[in-house]
Amino acid sequence: MRTRVITSIVALCVLIPVLFLSETWVLPVAVAASCLIATYEMLKCVGTLKKKILSIQLLNLSFASPILARFISSFEKFCLALVCVALVEIIYLMAIMVFSKGSIGVEEISVSSFMTLYIALGYSSIILLHDCFNFGKHTYILVFVGAWITDIFAYFCGRLFGKHKLIPEVSPKKTVEGSIGGTLFCGLSFVIFGFVLRKLEIGIDLGYIQLFVFGLVAAVVAQIGDLCMSALKRRYGIKDFG
Repeated sequence: MRTRVITSIVALCVLIPVLFLSETWVLPVAVAASCLIATYEMLKCVGTLKKKILSIQLLNLSFASPILARFISSFEKFCLALVCVALVEIIYLMAIMVFSKGSIGVEEISVSSFMTLYIALGYSSIILLHDCFNFGKHTYILVFVGAWITDIFAYFCGRLFGKHKLIPEVSPKKTVEGSIGGTLFCGLSFVIFGFVLRKLEIGIDLGYIQLFVFGLVAAVVAQIGDLCMSALKRRYGIKDFG
């Protein structure tokens, strides 16, 4: 928990100035750098970082994806570009599988490429949400709000009320009560965020009920992602991710 708190504080100190410069290239570059670090750590976790023929191109892809999202600045064009990149990537991975002569296995290629895609799409979506959707310049912040609020209140609600384990085989400390608490508080935080925007005379065409529902969905997605990382850690014997 200590590592996660320190990481969150550092991330918040970096995030605040980035948010004020979101209209410039500071945002995509910062997101790309964060995406690169996340992919680096993941490849190190699964043991493929030292296999340069695989890891270097995955690291390049993870850094380039958020930049590409800002450069294209269109959701439809980004999807088209993603399909083209994915086809080239698949051919490259197949070539690695063949010409590495068994030194890089199918599981290593599959896990590394799948997790890189998961990370790169997640970070790129922040840029796409900011640039390509109505009120995205304000509502993209909910990506961070939702993840942090869910995590924080799931922890405290679990400590105060937790009695029933959620999925102990994946994450022994998470509880059903903590999960419910984190989900409800995330929904509430979305409503408060919408209220603040209206007070600042920044109109959005979403009602409070819609915001609450979106908050619930965001919390569920955040927890699935968290559990996914927990499963990965347990599979490869890693104590914690930065």
